[in-house]
Amino acid sequence: MLGAANGTLMSSLLTKHLSQIPEWAETTPAQFRREIVPGGKPAVLRGAAREWPLVIAAQRDPHLAMDLLAGHATDALADVLRADANEDGRFHYNADGTLNFVRGRGNLPGIIAALNEQERVDRPFALVAQGLIAERYLPGFAKVHPMPFVPTSAEPRLWIGNAAKVATHNDPVDNLAIVAVGRRRFTLFPPDAEANLYMGPRHPTPAGTPVSMVHVTAPDLERFPRYAEALRSAEEAELSPGDAIFIPKDWFHHVEALDRFNVLVNYWWDARKDGSEGFGDG
Repeated sequence: MLGAANGTLMSSLLTKHLSQIPEWAETTPAQFRREIVPGGKPAVLRGAAREWPLVIAAQRDPHLAMDLLAGHATDALADVLRADANEDGRFHYNADGTLNFVRGRGNLPGIIAALNEQERVDRPFALVAQGLIAERYLPGFAKVHPMPFVPTSAEPRLWIGNAAKVATHNDPVDNLAIVAVGRRRFTLFPPDAEANLYMGPRHPTPAGTPVSMVHVTAPDLERFPRYAEALRSAEEAELSPGDAIFIPKDWFHHVEALDRFNVLVNYWWDARKDGSEGFGDG
């Protein structure tokens, strides 16, 4: 028991002193393309989407954002993940290697209604709908919520849920993520930290890509001792509605939603293939 207690204390001390992801303010699309993307390092872009109608609604009242989404949504069905309250928002694995959540289907108005209902519960289920192609579920979203930082071929995707945690993973392409509703904390690790992240099995996985077996919010250094070394290279940032984060290709990231209603909008593209072509104005 003493060893476990020491491990918990060490974890707490390490995670309290993570480096902050560099921040940019009043960034232009040209600066993003010419200075940030070629550097291949994470960057927080404060207020990059401050003019979005969804962001403006969220800043006034998250329930206005709920109404805005539900009022413009189609009836197209989407996959929904649900984890019990005792999972503390984590979509991950049980001790026997099975997944700790169940999958269902629902349309966007129904998903939002369920999130609204769970918001009033003392210990809510964790509910998420992930990677929804915006045009399929909210026609016209991209036109009303433009993002000139990314190529026009990069379509917006919606990640909607409550206070859930997405386990550490990486993507084979570049990623710009916009916090539209609620707050999110991002913890990033460089590609060369992989050996210390204890990546899990390739199948099954919570979202189709391998994830770290270590919980960023409660790392067990007795079981995963090399994770302490991964934390030395980790960077973190907390984003509010309208803020964006650039996550370069192959960088590992853990995403924690901090409020009971959250919407993230992300764009994937390959900067090495797209170069500077196909971007919007700016």
